[in-house]
Amino acid sequence: MKIILGQGARQMIILIGSSSDIGKQLLPMLLTKDEVLGTTRNKEKLSEFMDNENFNCAELDLTDKESITSFCKEITNIQGKITLINLSSISIDKLFLGYSSDEWDTVLNINLTGGVKILQTAIPVMMRAGWGRIINVSSVVAQSCVVGAAAYSASKAAVTAMTRSLAHEYGRFGITANSLVLGYFDTGLIHSLDEDRQKAVLERIPSKKFGSCKDIYYAIEHIMKSDYLNGSEITIDGGLM
Repeated sequence: MKIILGQGARQMIILIGSSSDIGKQLLPMLLTKDEVLGTTRNKEKLSEFMDNENFNCAELDLTDKESITSFCKEITNIQGKITLINLSSISIDKLFLGYSSDEWDTVLNINLTGGVKILQTAIPVMMRAGWGRIINVSSVVAQSCVVGAAAYSASKAAVTAMTRSLAHEYGRFGITANSLVLGYFDTGLIHSLDEDRQKAVLERIPSKKFGSCKDIYYAIEHIMKSDYLNGSEITIDGGLM
């Protein structure tokens, strides 16, 4: 599939992890703004968006090198400005000593390593356009102690550090790199917590409510508009204590 921006499009938004709970809520908002190339391991999960003329869909498995290579070939065909949003996240909840090598590698590959080659492919396309936005999604879990989330915490802390490095390396080419440090939202990983743990989290949020995906979209929109916001960690956690 050769991806070329439509006649009226300003840019292409690449949304890694489009079929996640957060991704599926962000897609309708992003599609009102620009063309979107969404990724999923199963296209049927995004069937409701297939009739939208601004939506392109690609299968991508971040644990499969061949799948990543195939997707990267599609990125090289993009003509125009790119915003790359990496939502990919998985957490295997267990104590550190209980992780198998495969489980640890799976978390790191999906949350961090799998996106490296994609970035290495997308950044030259951004450099060619003289403009780019890299938005990597991290988590407040990387900044706090959460029992049973060692692999997830490590991967998300690494995402934030890598993003800061990208900001310094490629800012001179009109490319910004920022990370969204997400707290707890009304969709996504929050549903992996039992009712008592959800109530305990709510007690730590001043408004006593979980975030909405609209809050994430507003941050994405701001990053896309700003040429000077670079190397930042934008925390969206409702004041989590």
